[in-house]
Amino acid sequence: MSTLPTSRNKDTYKVRYWKAYHSSLCQRGGLTLYLEDSVLKEWKLCSRKKKQVGEHTYSDRIIQCCLLMKISYGLKFRQSTGFLESIFLLIKKSHLLVPDYSTLSPRQKSLPVEVSQRLECRKNLTVGIDSTGLKVYGEGEWKVRKHGSSKRRTWRKLPICMDLDTQEIVSIELTGNHEDDVAVGKRMSGGKTTHIKGFKGDGAYDDFGFGENLGAGIIQTIPPPKDAVIQKPKKNKPVPEFPIRRNEAVSQIQKQGSKVWKEQQGYHQESLNEVVRFRYQTIFSGELDVRTMDNQTTEVKLKCLLLTKFKRIGMPVSYKVQ
Repeated sequence: MSTLPTSRNKDTYKVRYWKAYHSSLCQRGGLTLYLEDSVLKEWKLCSRKKKQVGEHTYSDRIIQCCLLMKISYGLKFRQSTGFLESIFLLIKKSHLLVPDYSTLSPRQKSLPVEVSQRLECRKNLTVGIDSTGLKVYGEGEWKVRKHGSSKRRTWRKLPICMDLDTQEIVSIELTGNHEDDVAVGKRMSGGKTTHIKGFKGDGAYDDFGFGENLGAGIIQTIPPPKDAVIQKPKKNKPVPEFPIRRNEAVSQIQKQGSKVWKEQQGYHQESLNEVVRFRYQTIFSGELDVRTMDNQTTEVKLKCLLLTKFKRIGMPVSYKVQ
């Protein structure tokens, strides 16, 4: 009697410095993470200042603070207003004005959110891009399994570009679910390649146009498909850097195998993109709270900003159990 092949047992990991990590998890729920002294001072000035025609009552920073708390605590627009009013009442600052839902929702549409300034303040980054799907509206998992899906299921695609050395998000772009990964990658890296020294991505980015878009001098570690062949240069045309490196990769894989090639190139770093994607889905779920594209873009930017804040507070340090 033949037996089915069993998969290799997965490695077991445990968290080191648990006390410090536990403390960082508790700090994620602290009000001081959002209501900083500088924000309260700005809030006080906004409440006193006389407004001119067409001038916003609340600054962008105050609106961002309200929306960050709304997302972090899982509130709706009206609930977040009541939540902030009760906080100001408890700390004896009830004179501070709180924006209501009719202000928060329209301001979210055009709110400028800087996910990370890492590309502007640091060079020599090794980056990677990976995408995750976010549901706008549609049936739950149980209904789909029971009765099948309908045509009203709508999704967005969220490509995330991250610094593979620090695991911090560099940039994001929310798109429709049919948008091509290569086209999005070109837009996300456009005009920013002077800060990048390396790119690591999966086979979806094995594209000559994408490689030329990054340009020379950027080390691109992208596994070619299994049936890839060495590209021969055309007559009277210089060979760009990307096809040369791709030909080298194809040759090495044919001789040594893809596993050895990935180990030599440090391709395992690319899997860190999946860690960020897992953190996003675990902390914020895979659904969007708002319906319009502009508001959804601001929502995912704020969530990625929260991921950066949480990471700077503290991340787990794990080790493999022998």
